[in-house]
Amino acid sequence: YISFARQKVLPVLTPEAQDEVIDVYVGLRRMGYNLQNKVVTATPRQLESLIRIAEALARMRLSPDVTRDDVLEAKRLMQVATLTAATNPSTGQIDMDLLTTGQTSQERIRLEQQIAIVKEVIVQQKNAS
Repeated sequence: YISFARQKVLPVLTPEAQDEVIDVYVGLRRMGYNLQNKVVTATPRQLESLIRIAEALARMRLSPDVTRDDVLEAKRLMQVATLTAATNPSTGQIDMDLLTTGQTSQERIRLEQQIAIVKEVIVQQKNAS
């Protein structure tokens, strides 16, 4: 069954599914965006994953078409996985930095500020010498 599905079933997104993919991706990008931190919650890699998961769901049904329902289920699966792995415990928001770097964007910003302060102190000490 699996071998047959992989070889013979190549699902294509229906127009409704394409519209839903766009809506889901835009929604994911907006989810964690705020003017202070500018946290990106969805990257092109997540878009590609969304499409691949939706195609796999259609392939499991041996369907030639990826439907809107496939996209919605792919979104649900991605959100569950992302919420588990990338939720910043201090803000409750999805923070992709946590997945990609192991640090939240807040931690990264705080570290950058500390580095800037240390550099400033070093420059002041050099100028005082």
